[in-house]
Amino acid sequence: MLYAEINERIDALRHLHHDSDRERIRAVMNGGAQGIQAVLAWGSSNPAKEAAELGIDLPTANIMWSGLEKLAQRIGRPPTLKTDMLPIRDTDTARKAAEKRQRIVAGWDEMDRMEMQFPQIGRWLPGYGFTFHRIRERTFGLDTYPVAELRDPYDVYPGWFGAGQQPEEVAVIRRIPESQLRRLYPDLKTNLKASSVVWGRNGWEGSGGDVEVIEYMNREGSYVVCSEAEQVLGFIPNPLESGPAFVMTKRFAFDQLKSQYTHTFGLMAMMAKLNLLGLIGAEDSTFRETNVFGDLTGGTYEKGRDAINFMEPGTRVEKPTGDQVNQTWQAINILERQFRIVAGYDVQQDAISPNSFATGAGMQELQGSADNNVREYQVAIKHSIELVDRKRLEWEDKMHASATKRVYWYEGGTKFEETYKPSEDIDGDYRTRRVYGAMATFDETSKLLAGMQLLGARVIDTRTLQENLDGLDNISLINERIDQDQAKRMLLEGLGARFGNQDPAAGMALAEIYTNPGEISATLLKLFTPEEPQMTAEEEAMAQAGMGGPPGMPPGGAPQSSPESMQTILSMIEGQGGGVQSVARV
Repeated sequence: MLYAEINERIDALRHLHHDSDRERIRAVMNGGAQGIQAVLAWGSSNPAKEAAELGIDLPTANIMWSGLEKLAQRIGRPPTLKTDMLPIRDTDTARKAAEKRQRIVAGWDEMDRMEMQFPQIGRWLPGYGFTFHRIRERTFGLDTYPVAELRDPYDVYPGWFGAGQQPEEVAVIRRIPESQLRRLYPDLKTNLKASSVVWGRNGWEGSGGDVEVIEYMNREGSYVVCSEAEQVLGFIPNPLESGPAFVMTKRFAFDQLKSQYTHTFGLMAMMAKLNLLGLIGAEDSTFRETNVFGDLTGGTYEKGRDAINFMEPGTRVEKPTGDQVNQTWQAINILERQFRIVAGYDVQQDAISPNSFATGAGMQELQGSADNNVREYQVAIKHSIELVDRKRLEWEDKMHASATKRVYWYEGGTKFEETYKPSEDIDGDYRTRRVYGAMATFDETSKLLAGMQLLGARVIDTRTLQENLDGLDNISLINERIDQDQAKRMLLEGLGARFGNQDPAAGMALAEIYTNPGEISATLLKLFTPEEPQMTAEEEAMAQAGMGGPPGMPPGGAPQSSPESMQTILSMIEGQGGGVQSVARV
């Protein structure tokens, strides 16, 4: 890149992130007088004053933002990936093929950082009403792989969704610098119809510019169009036979694409208005004016804590009463309850109990509506991600059928590798399942309590409970450690029992553990490992006689399963002067 190109991009990034929040937050968090100054917007040189003049510091709560954050934290969890074989092919080969297909998709998820996409989906899906994944290729190392690219829905204009909740066309609009566009497309016309060099934010993708570029996608492929040049810049064909190379996740609505918060703007506006009026009323009541009925001595009424005023006899001083503030707070409480009903944002998500006292059944009933809302969002996410998996598998099968590739992924702290060939390991089977756990809508405390009850009632097993708890990454390793700890505890109990029976070896082991506690596992292993039994004199003689048997006999004597061979060995021992006594046939 030349200096002019680099400088252009630097200026674009500066304008893109021109914000006083960094300086202001740093001043507030550092504390002291400058921190209070930044909060209250004092001083002409302080960036807090600029923020206050822009109207950012309105003293009212943004309940829509708070409700979206709490909801996103519940629905923005990734579902578990599973693959199944066809019922008519329930064989070991089919199961291994399904498991390998699952590992392939897991490797793609790791390359796509799919786990990072779900919290963002949890915010965009209720906020915008839909999300948008584009299926394309990306190079990792020496190979290319299909990826699911999550795009900002702000600039995405989908077609008719229909009953299948998937449109057949979509337009993605972006604005990029004209110089960058000409480097990508040298055939761009010289004179553009319109151009406005205005840098600004353009959502999550972080691109700003002055030329509008539209990407139109349908079953045929993707068309890149510059509206200001009235020119088609490029076309990328679609290799998928199942439909367009994109997937939408749509919020369920009646017949229109609506955000969950579409009907809350009026309530939010009235709450903000009353909140401001209540704060103004509280401030005015603190500095309430005084009405003086009569004459003052001196002619000037002094104000302040230490002020003293002299008045003529019969003068009356009054302060007007004001009870409008309490009425304002009551009206705000009513509006808040209405807002929470419309937005599906219950007070329990803010760790607030709705009652002065609550029973377990009552709290569960109150959480039912919120859980149903979360469950409905998860249904939409589940089916759209399954469609993403199918399109990625189909893309790989159609585009690189004969290529041999490797994918990597992490499970807990272990790195795994899988080598695959699409024509053999995918072979037209594009099915996956994304499953949310049985307790996906529960908080961690409810998961633990409900899981322990289900485990005690023998409804679920321990591993199912572990899979539904957050933070348990490598469950297999955890279970191995649990088994080791249980075995260690049982060995220690056995050591104590042997010591109680006056076993000197147990006493020596306890002394060794006391002096060297770091080697407790080695001490227990040495004590409880059984020793190989020693042969008696008769057994040694029998073994030596067996070594000298007739030709063709294996070393150590004839096979135990042959009675004739055993009789031969006994005869040979008696012939050499040995004594043999038959006790029982083994």
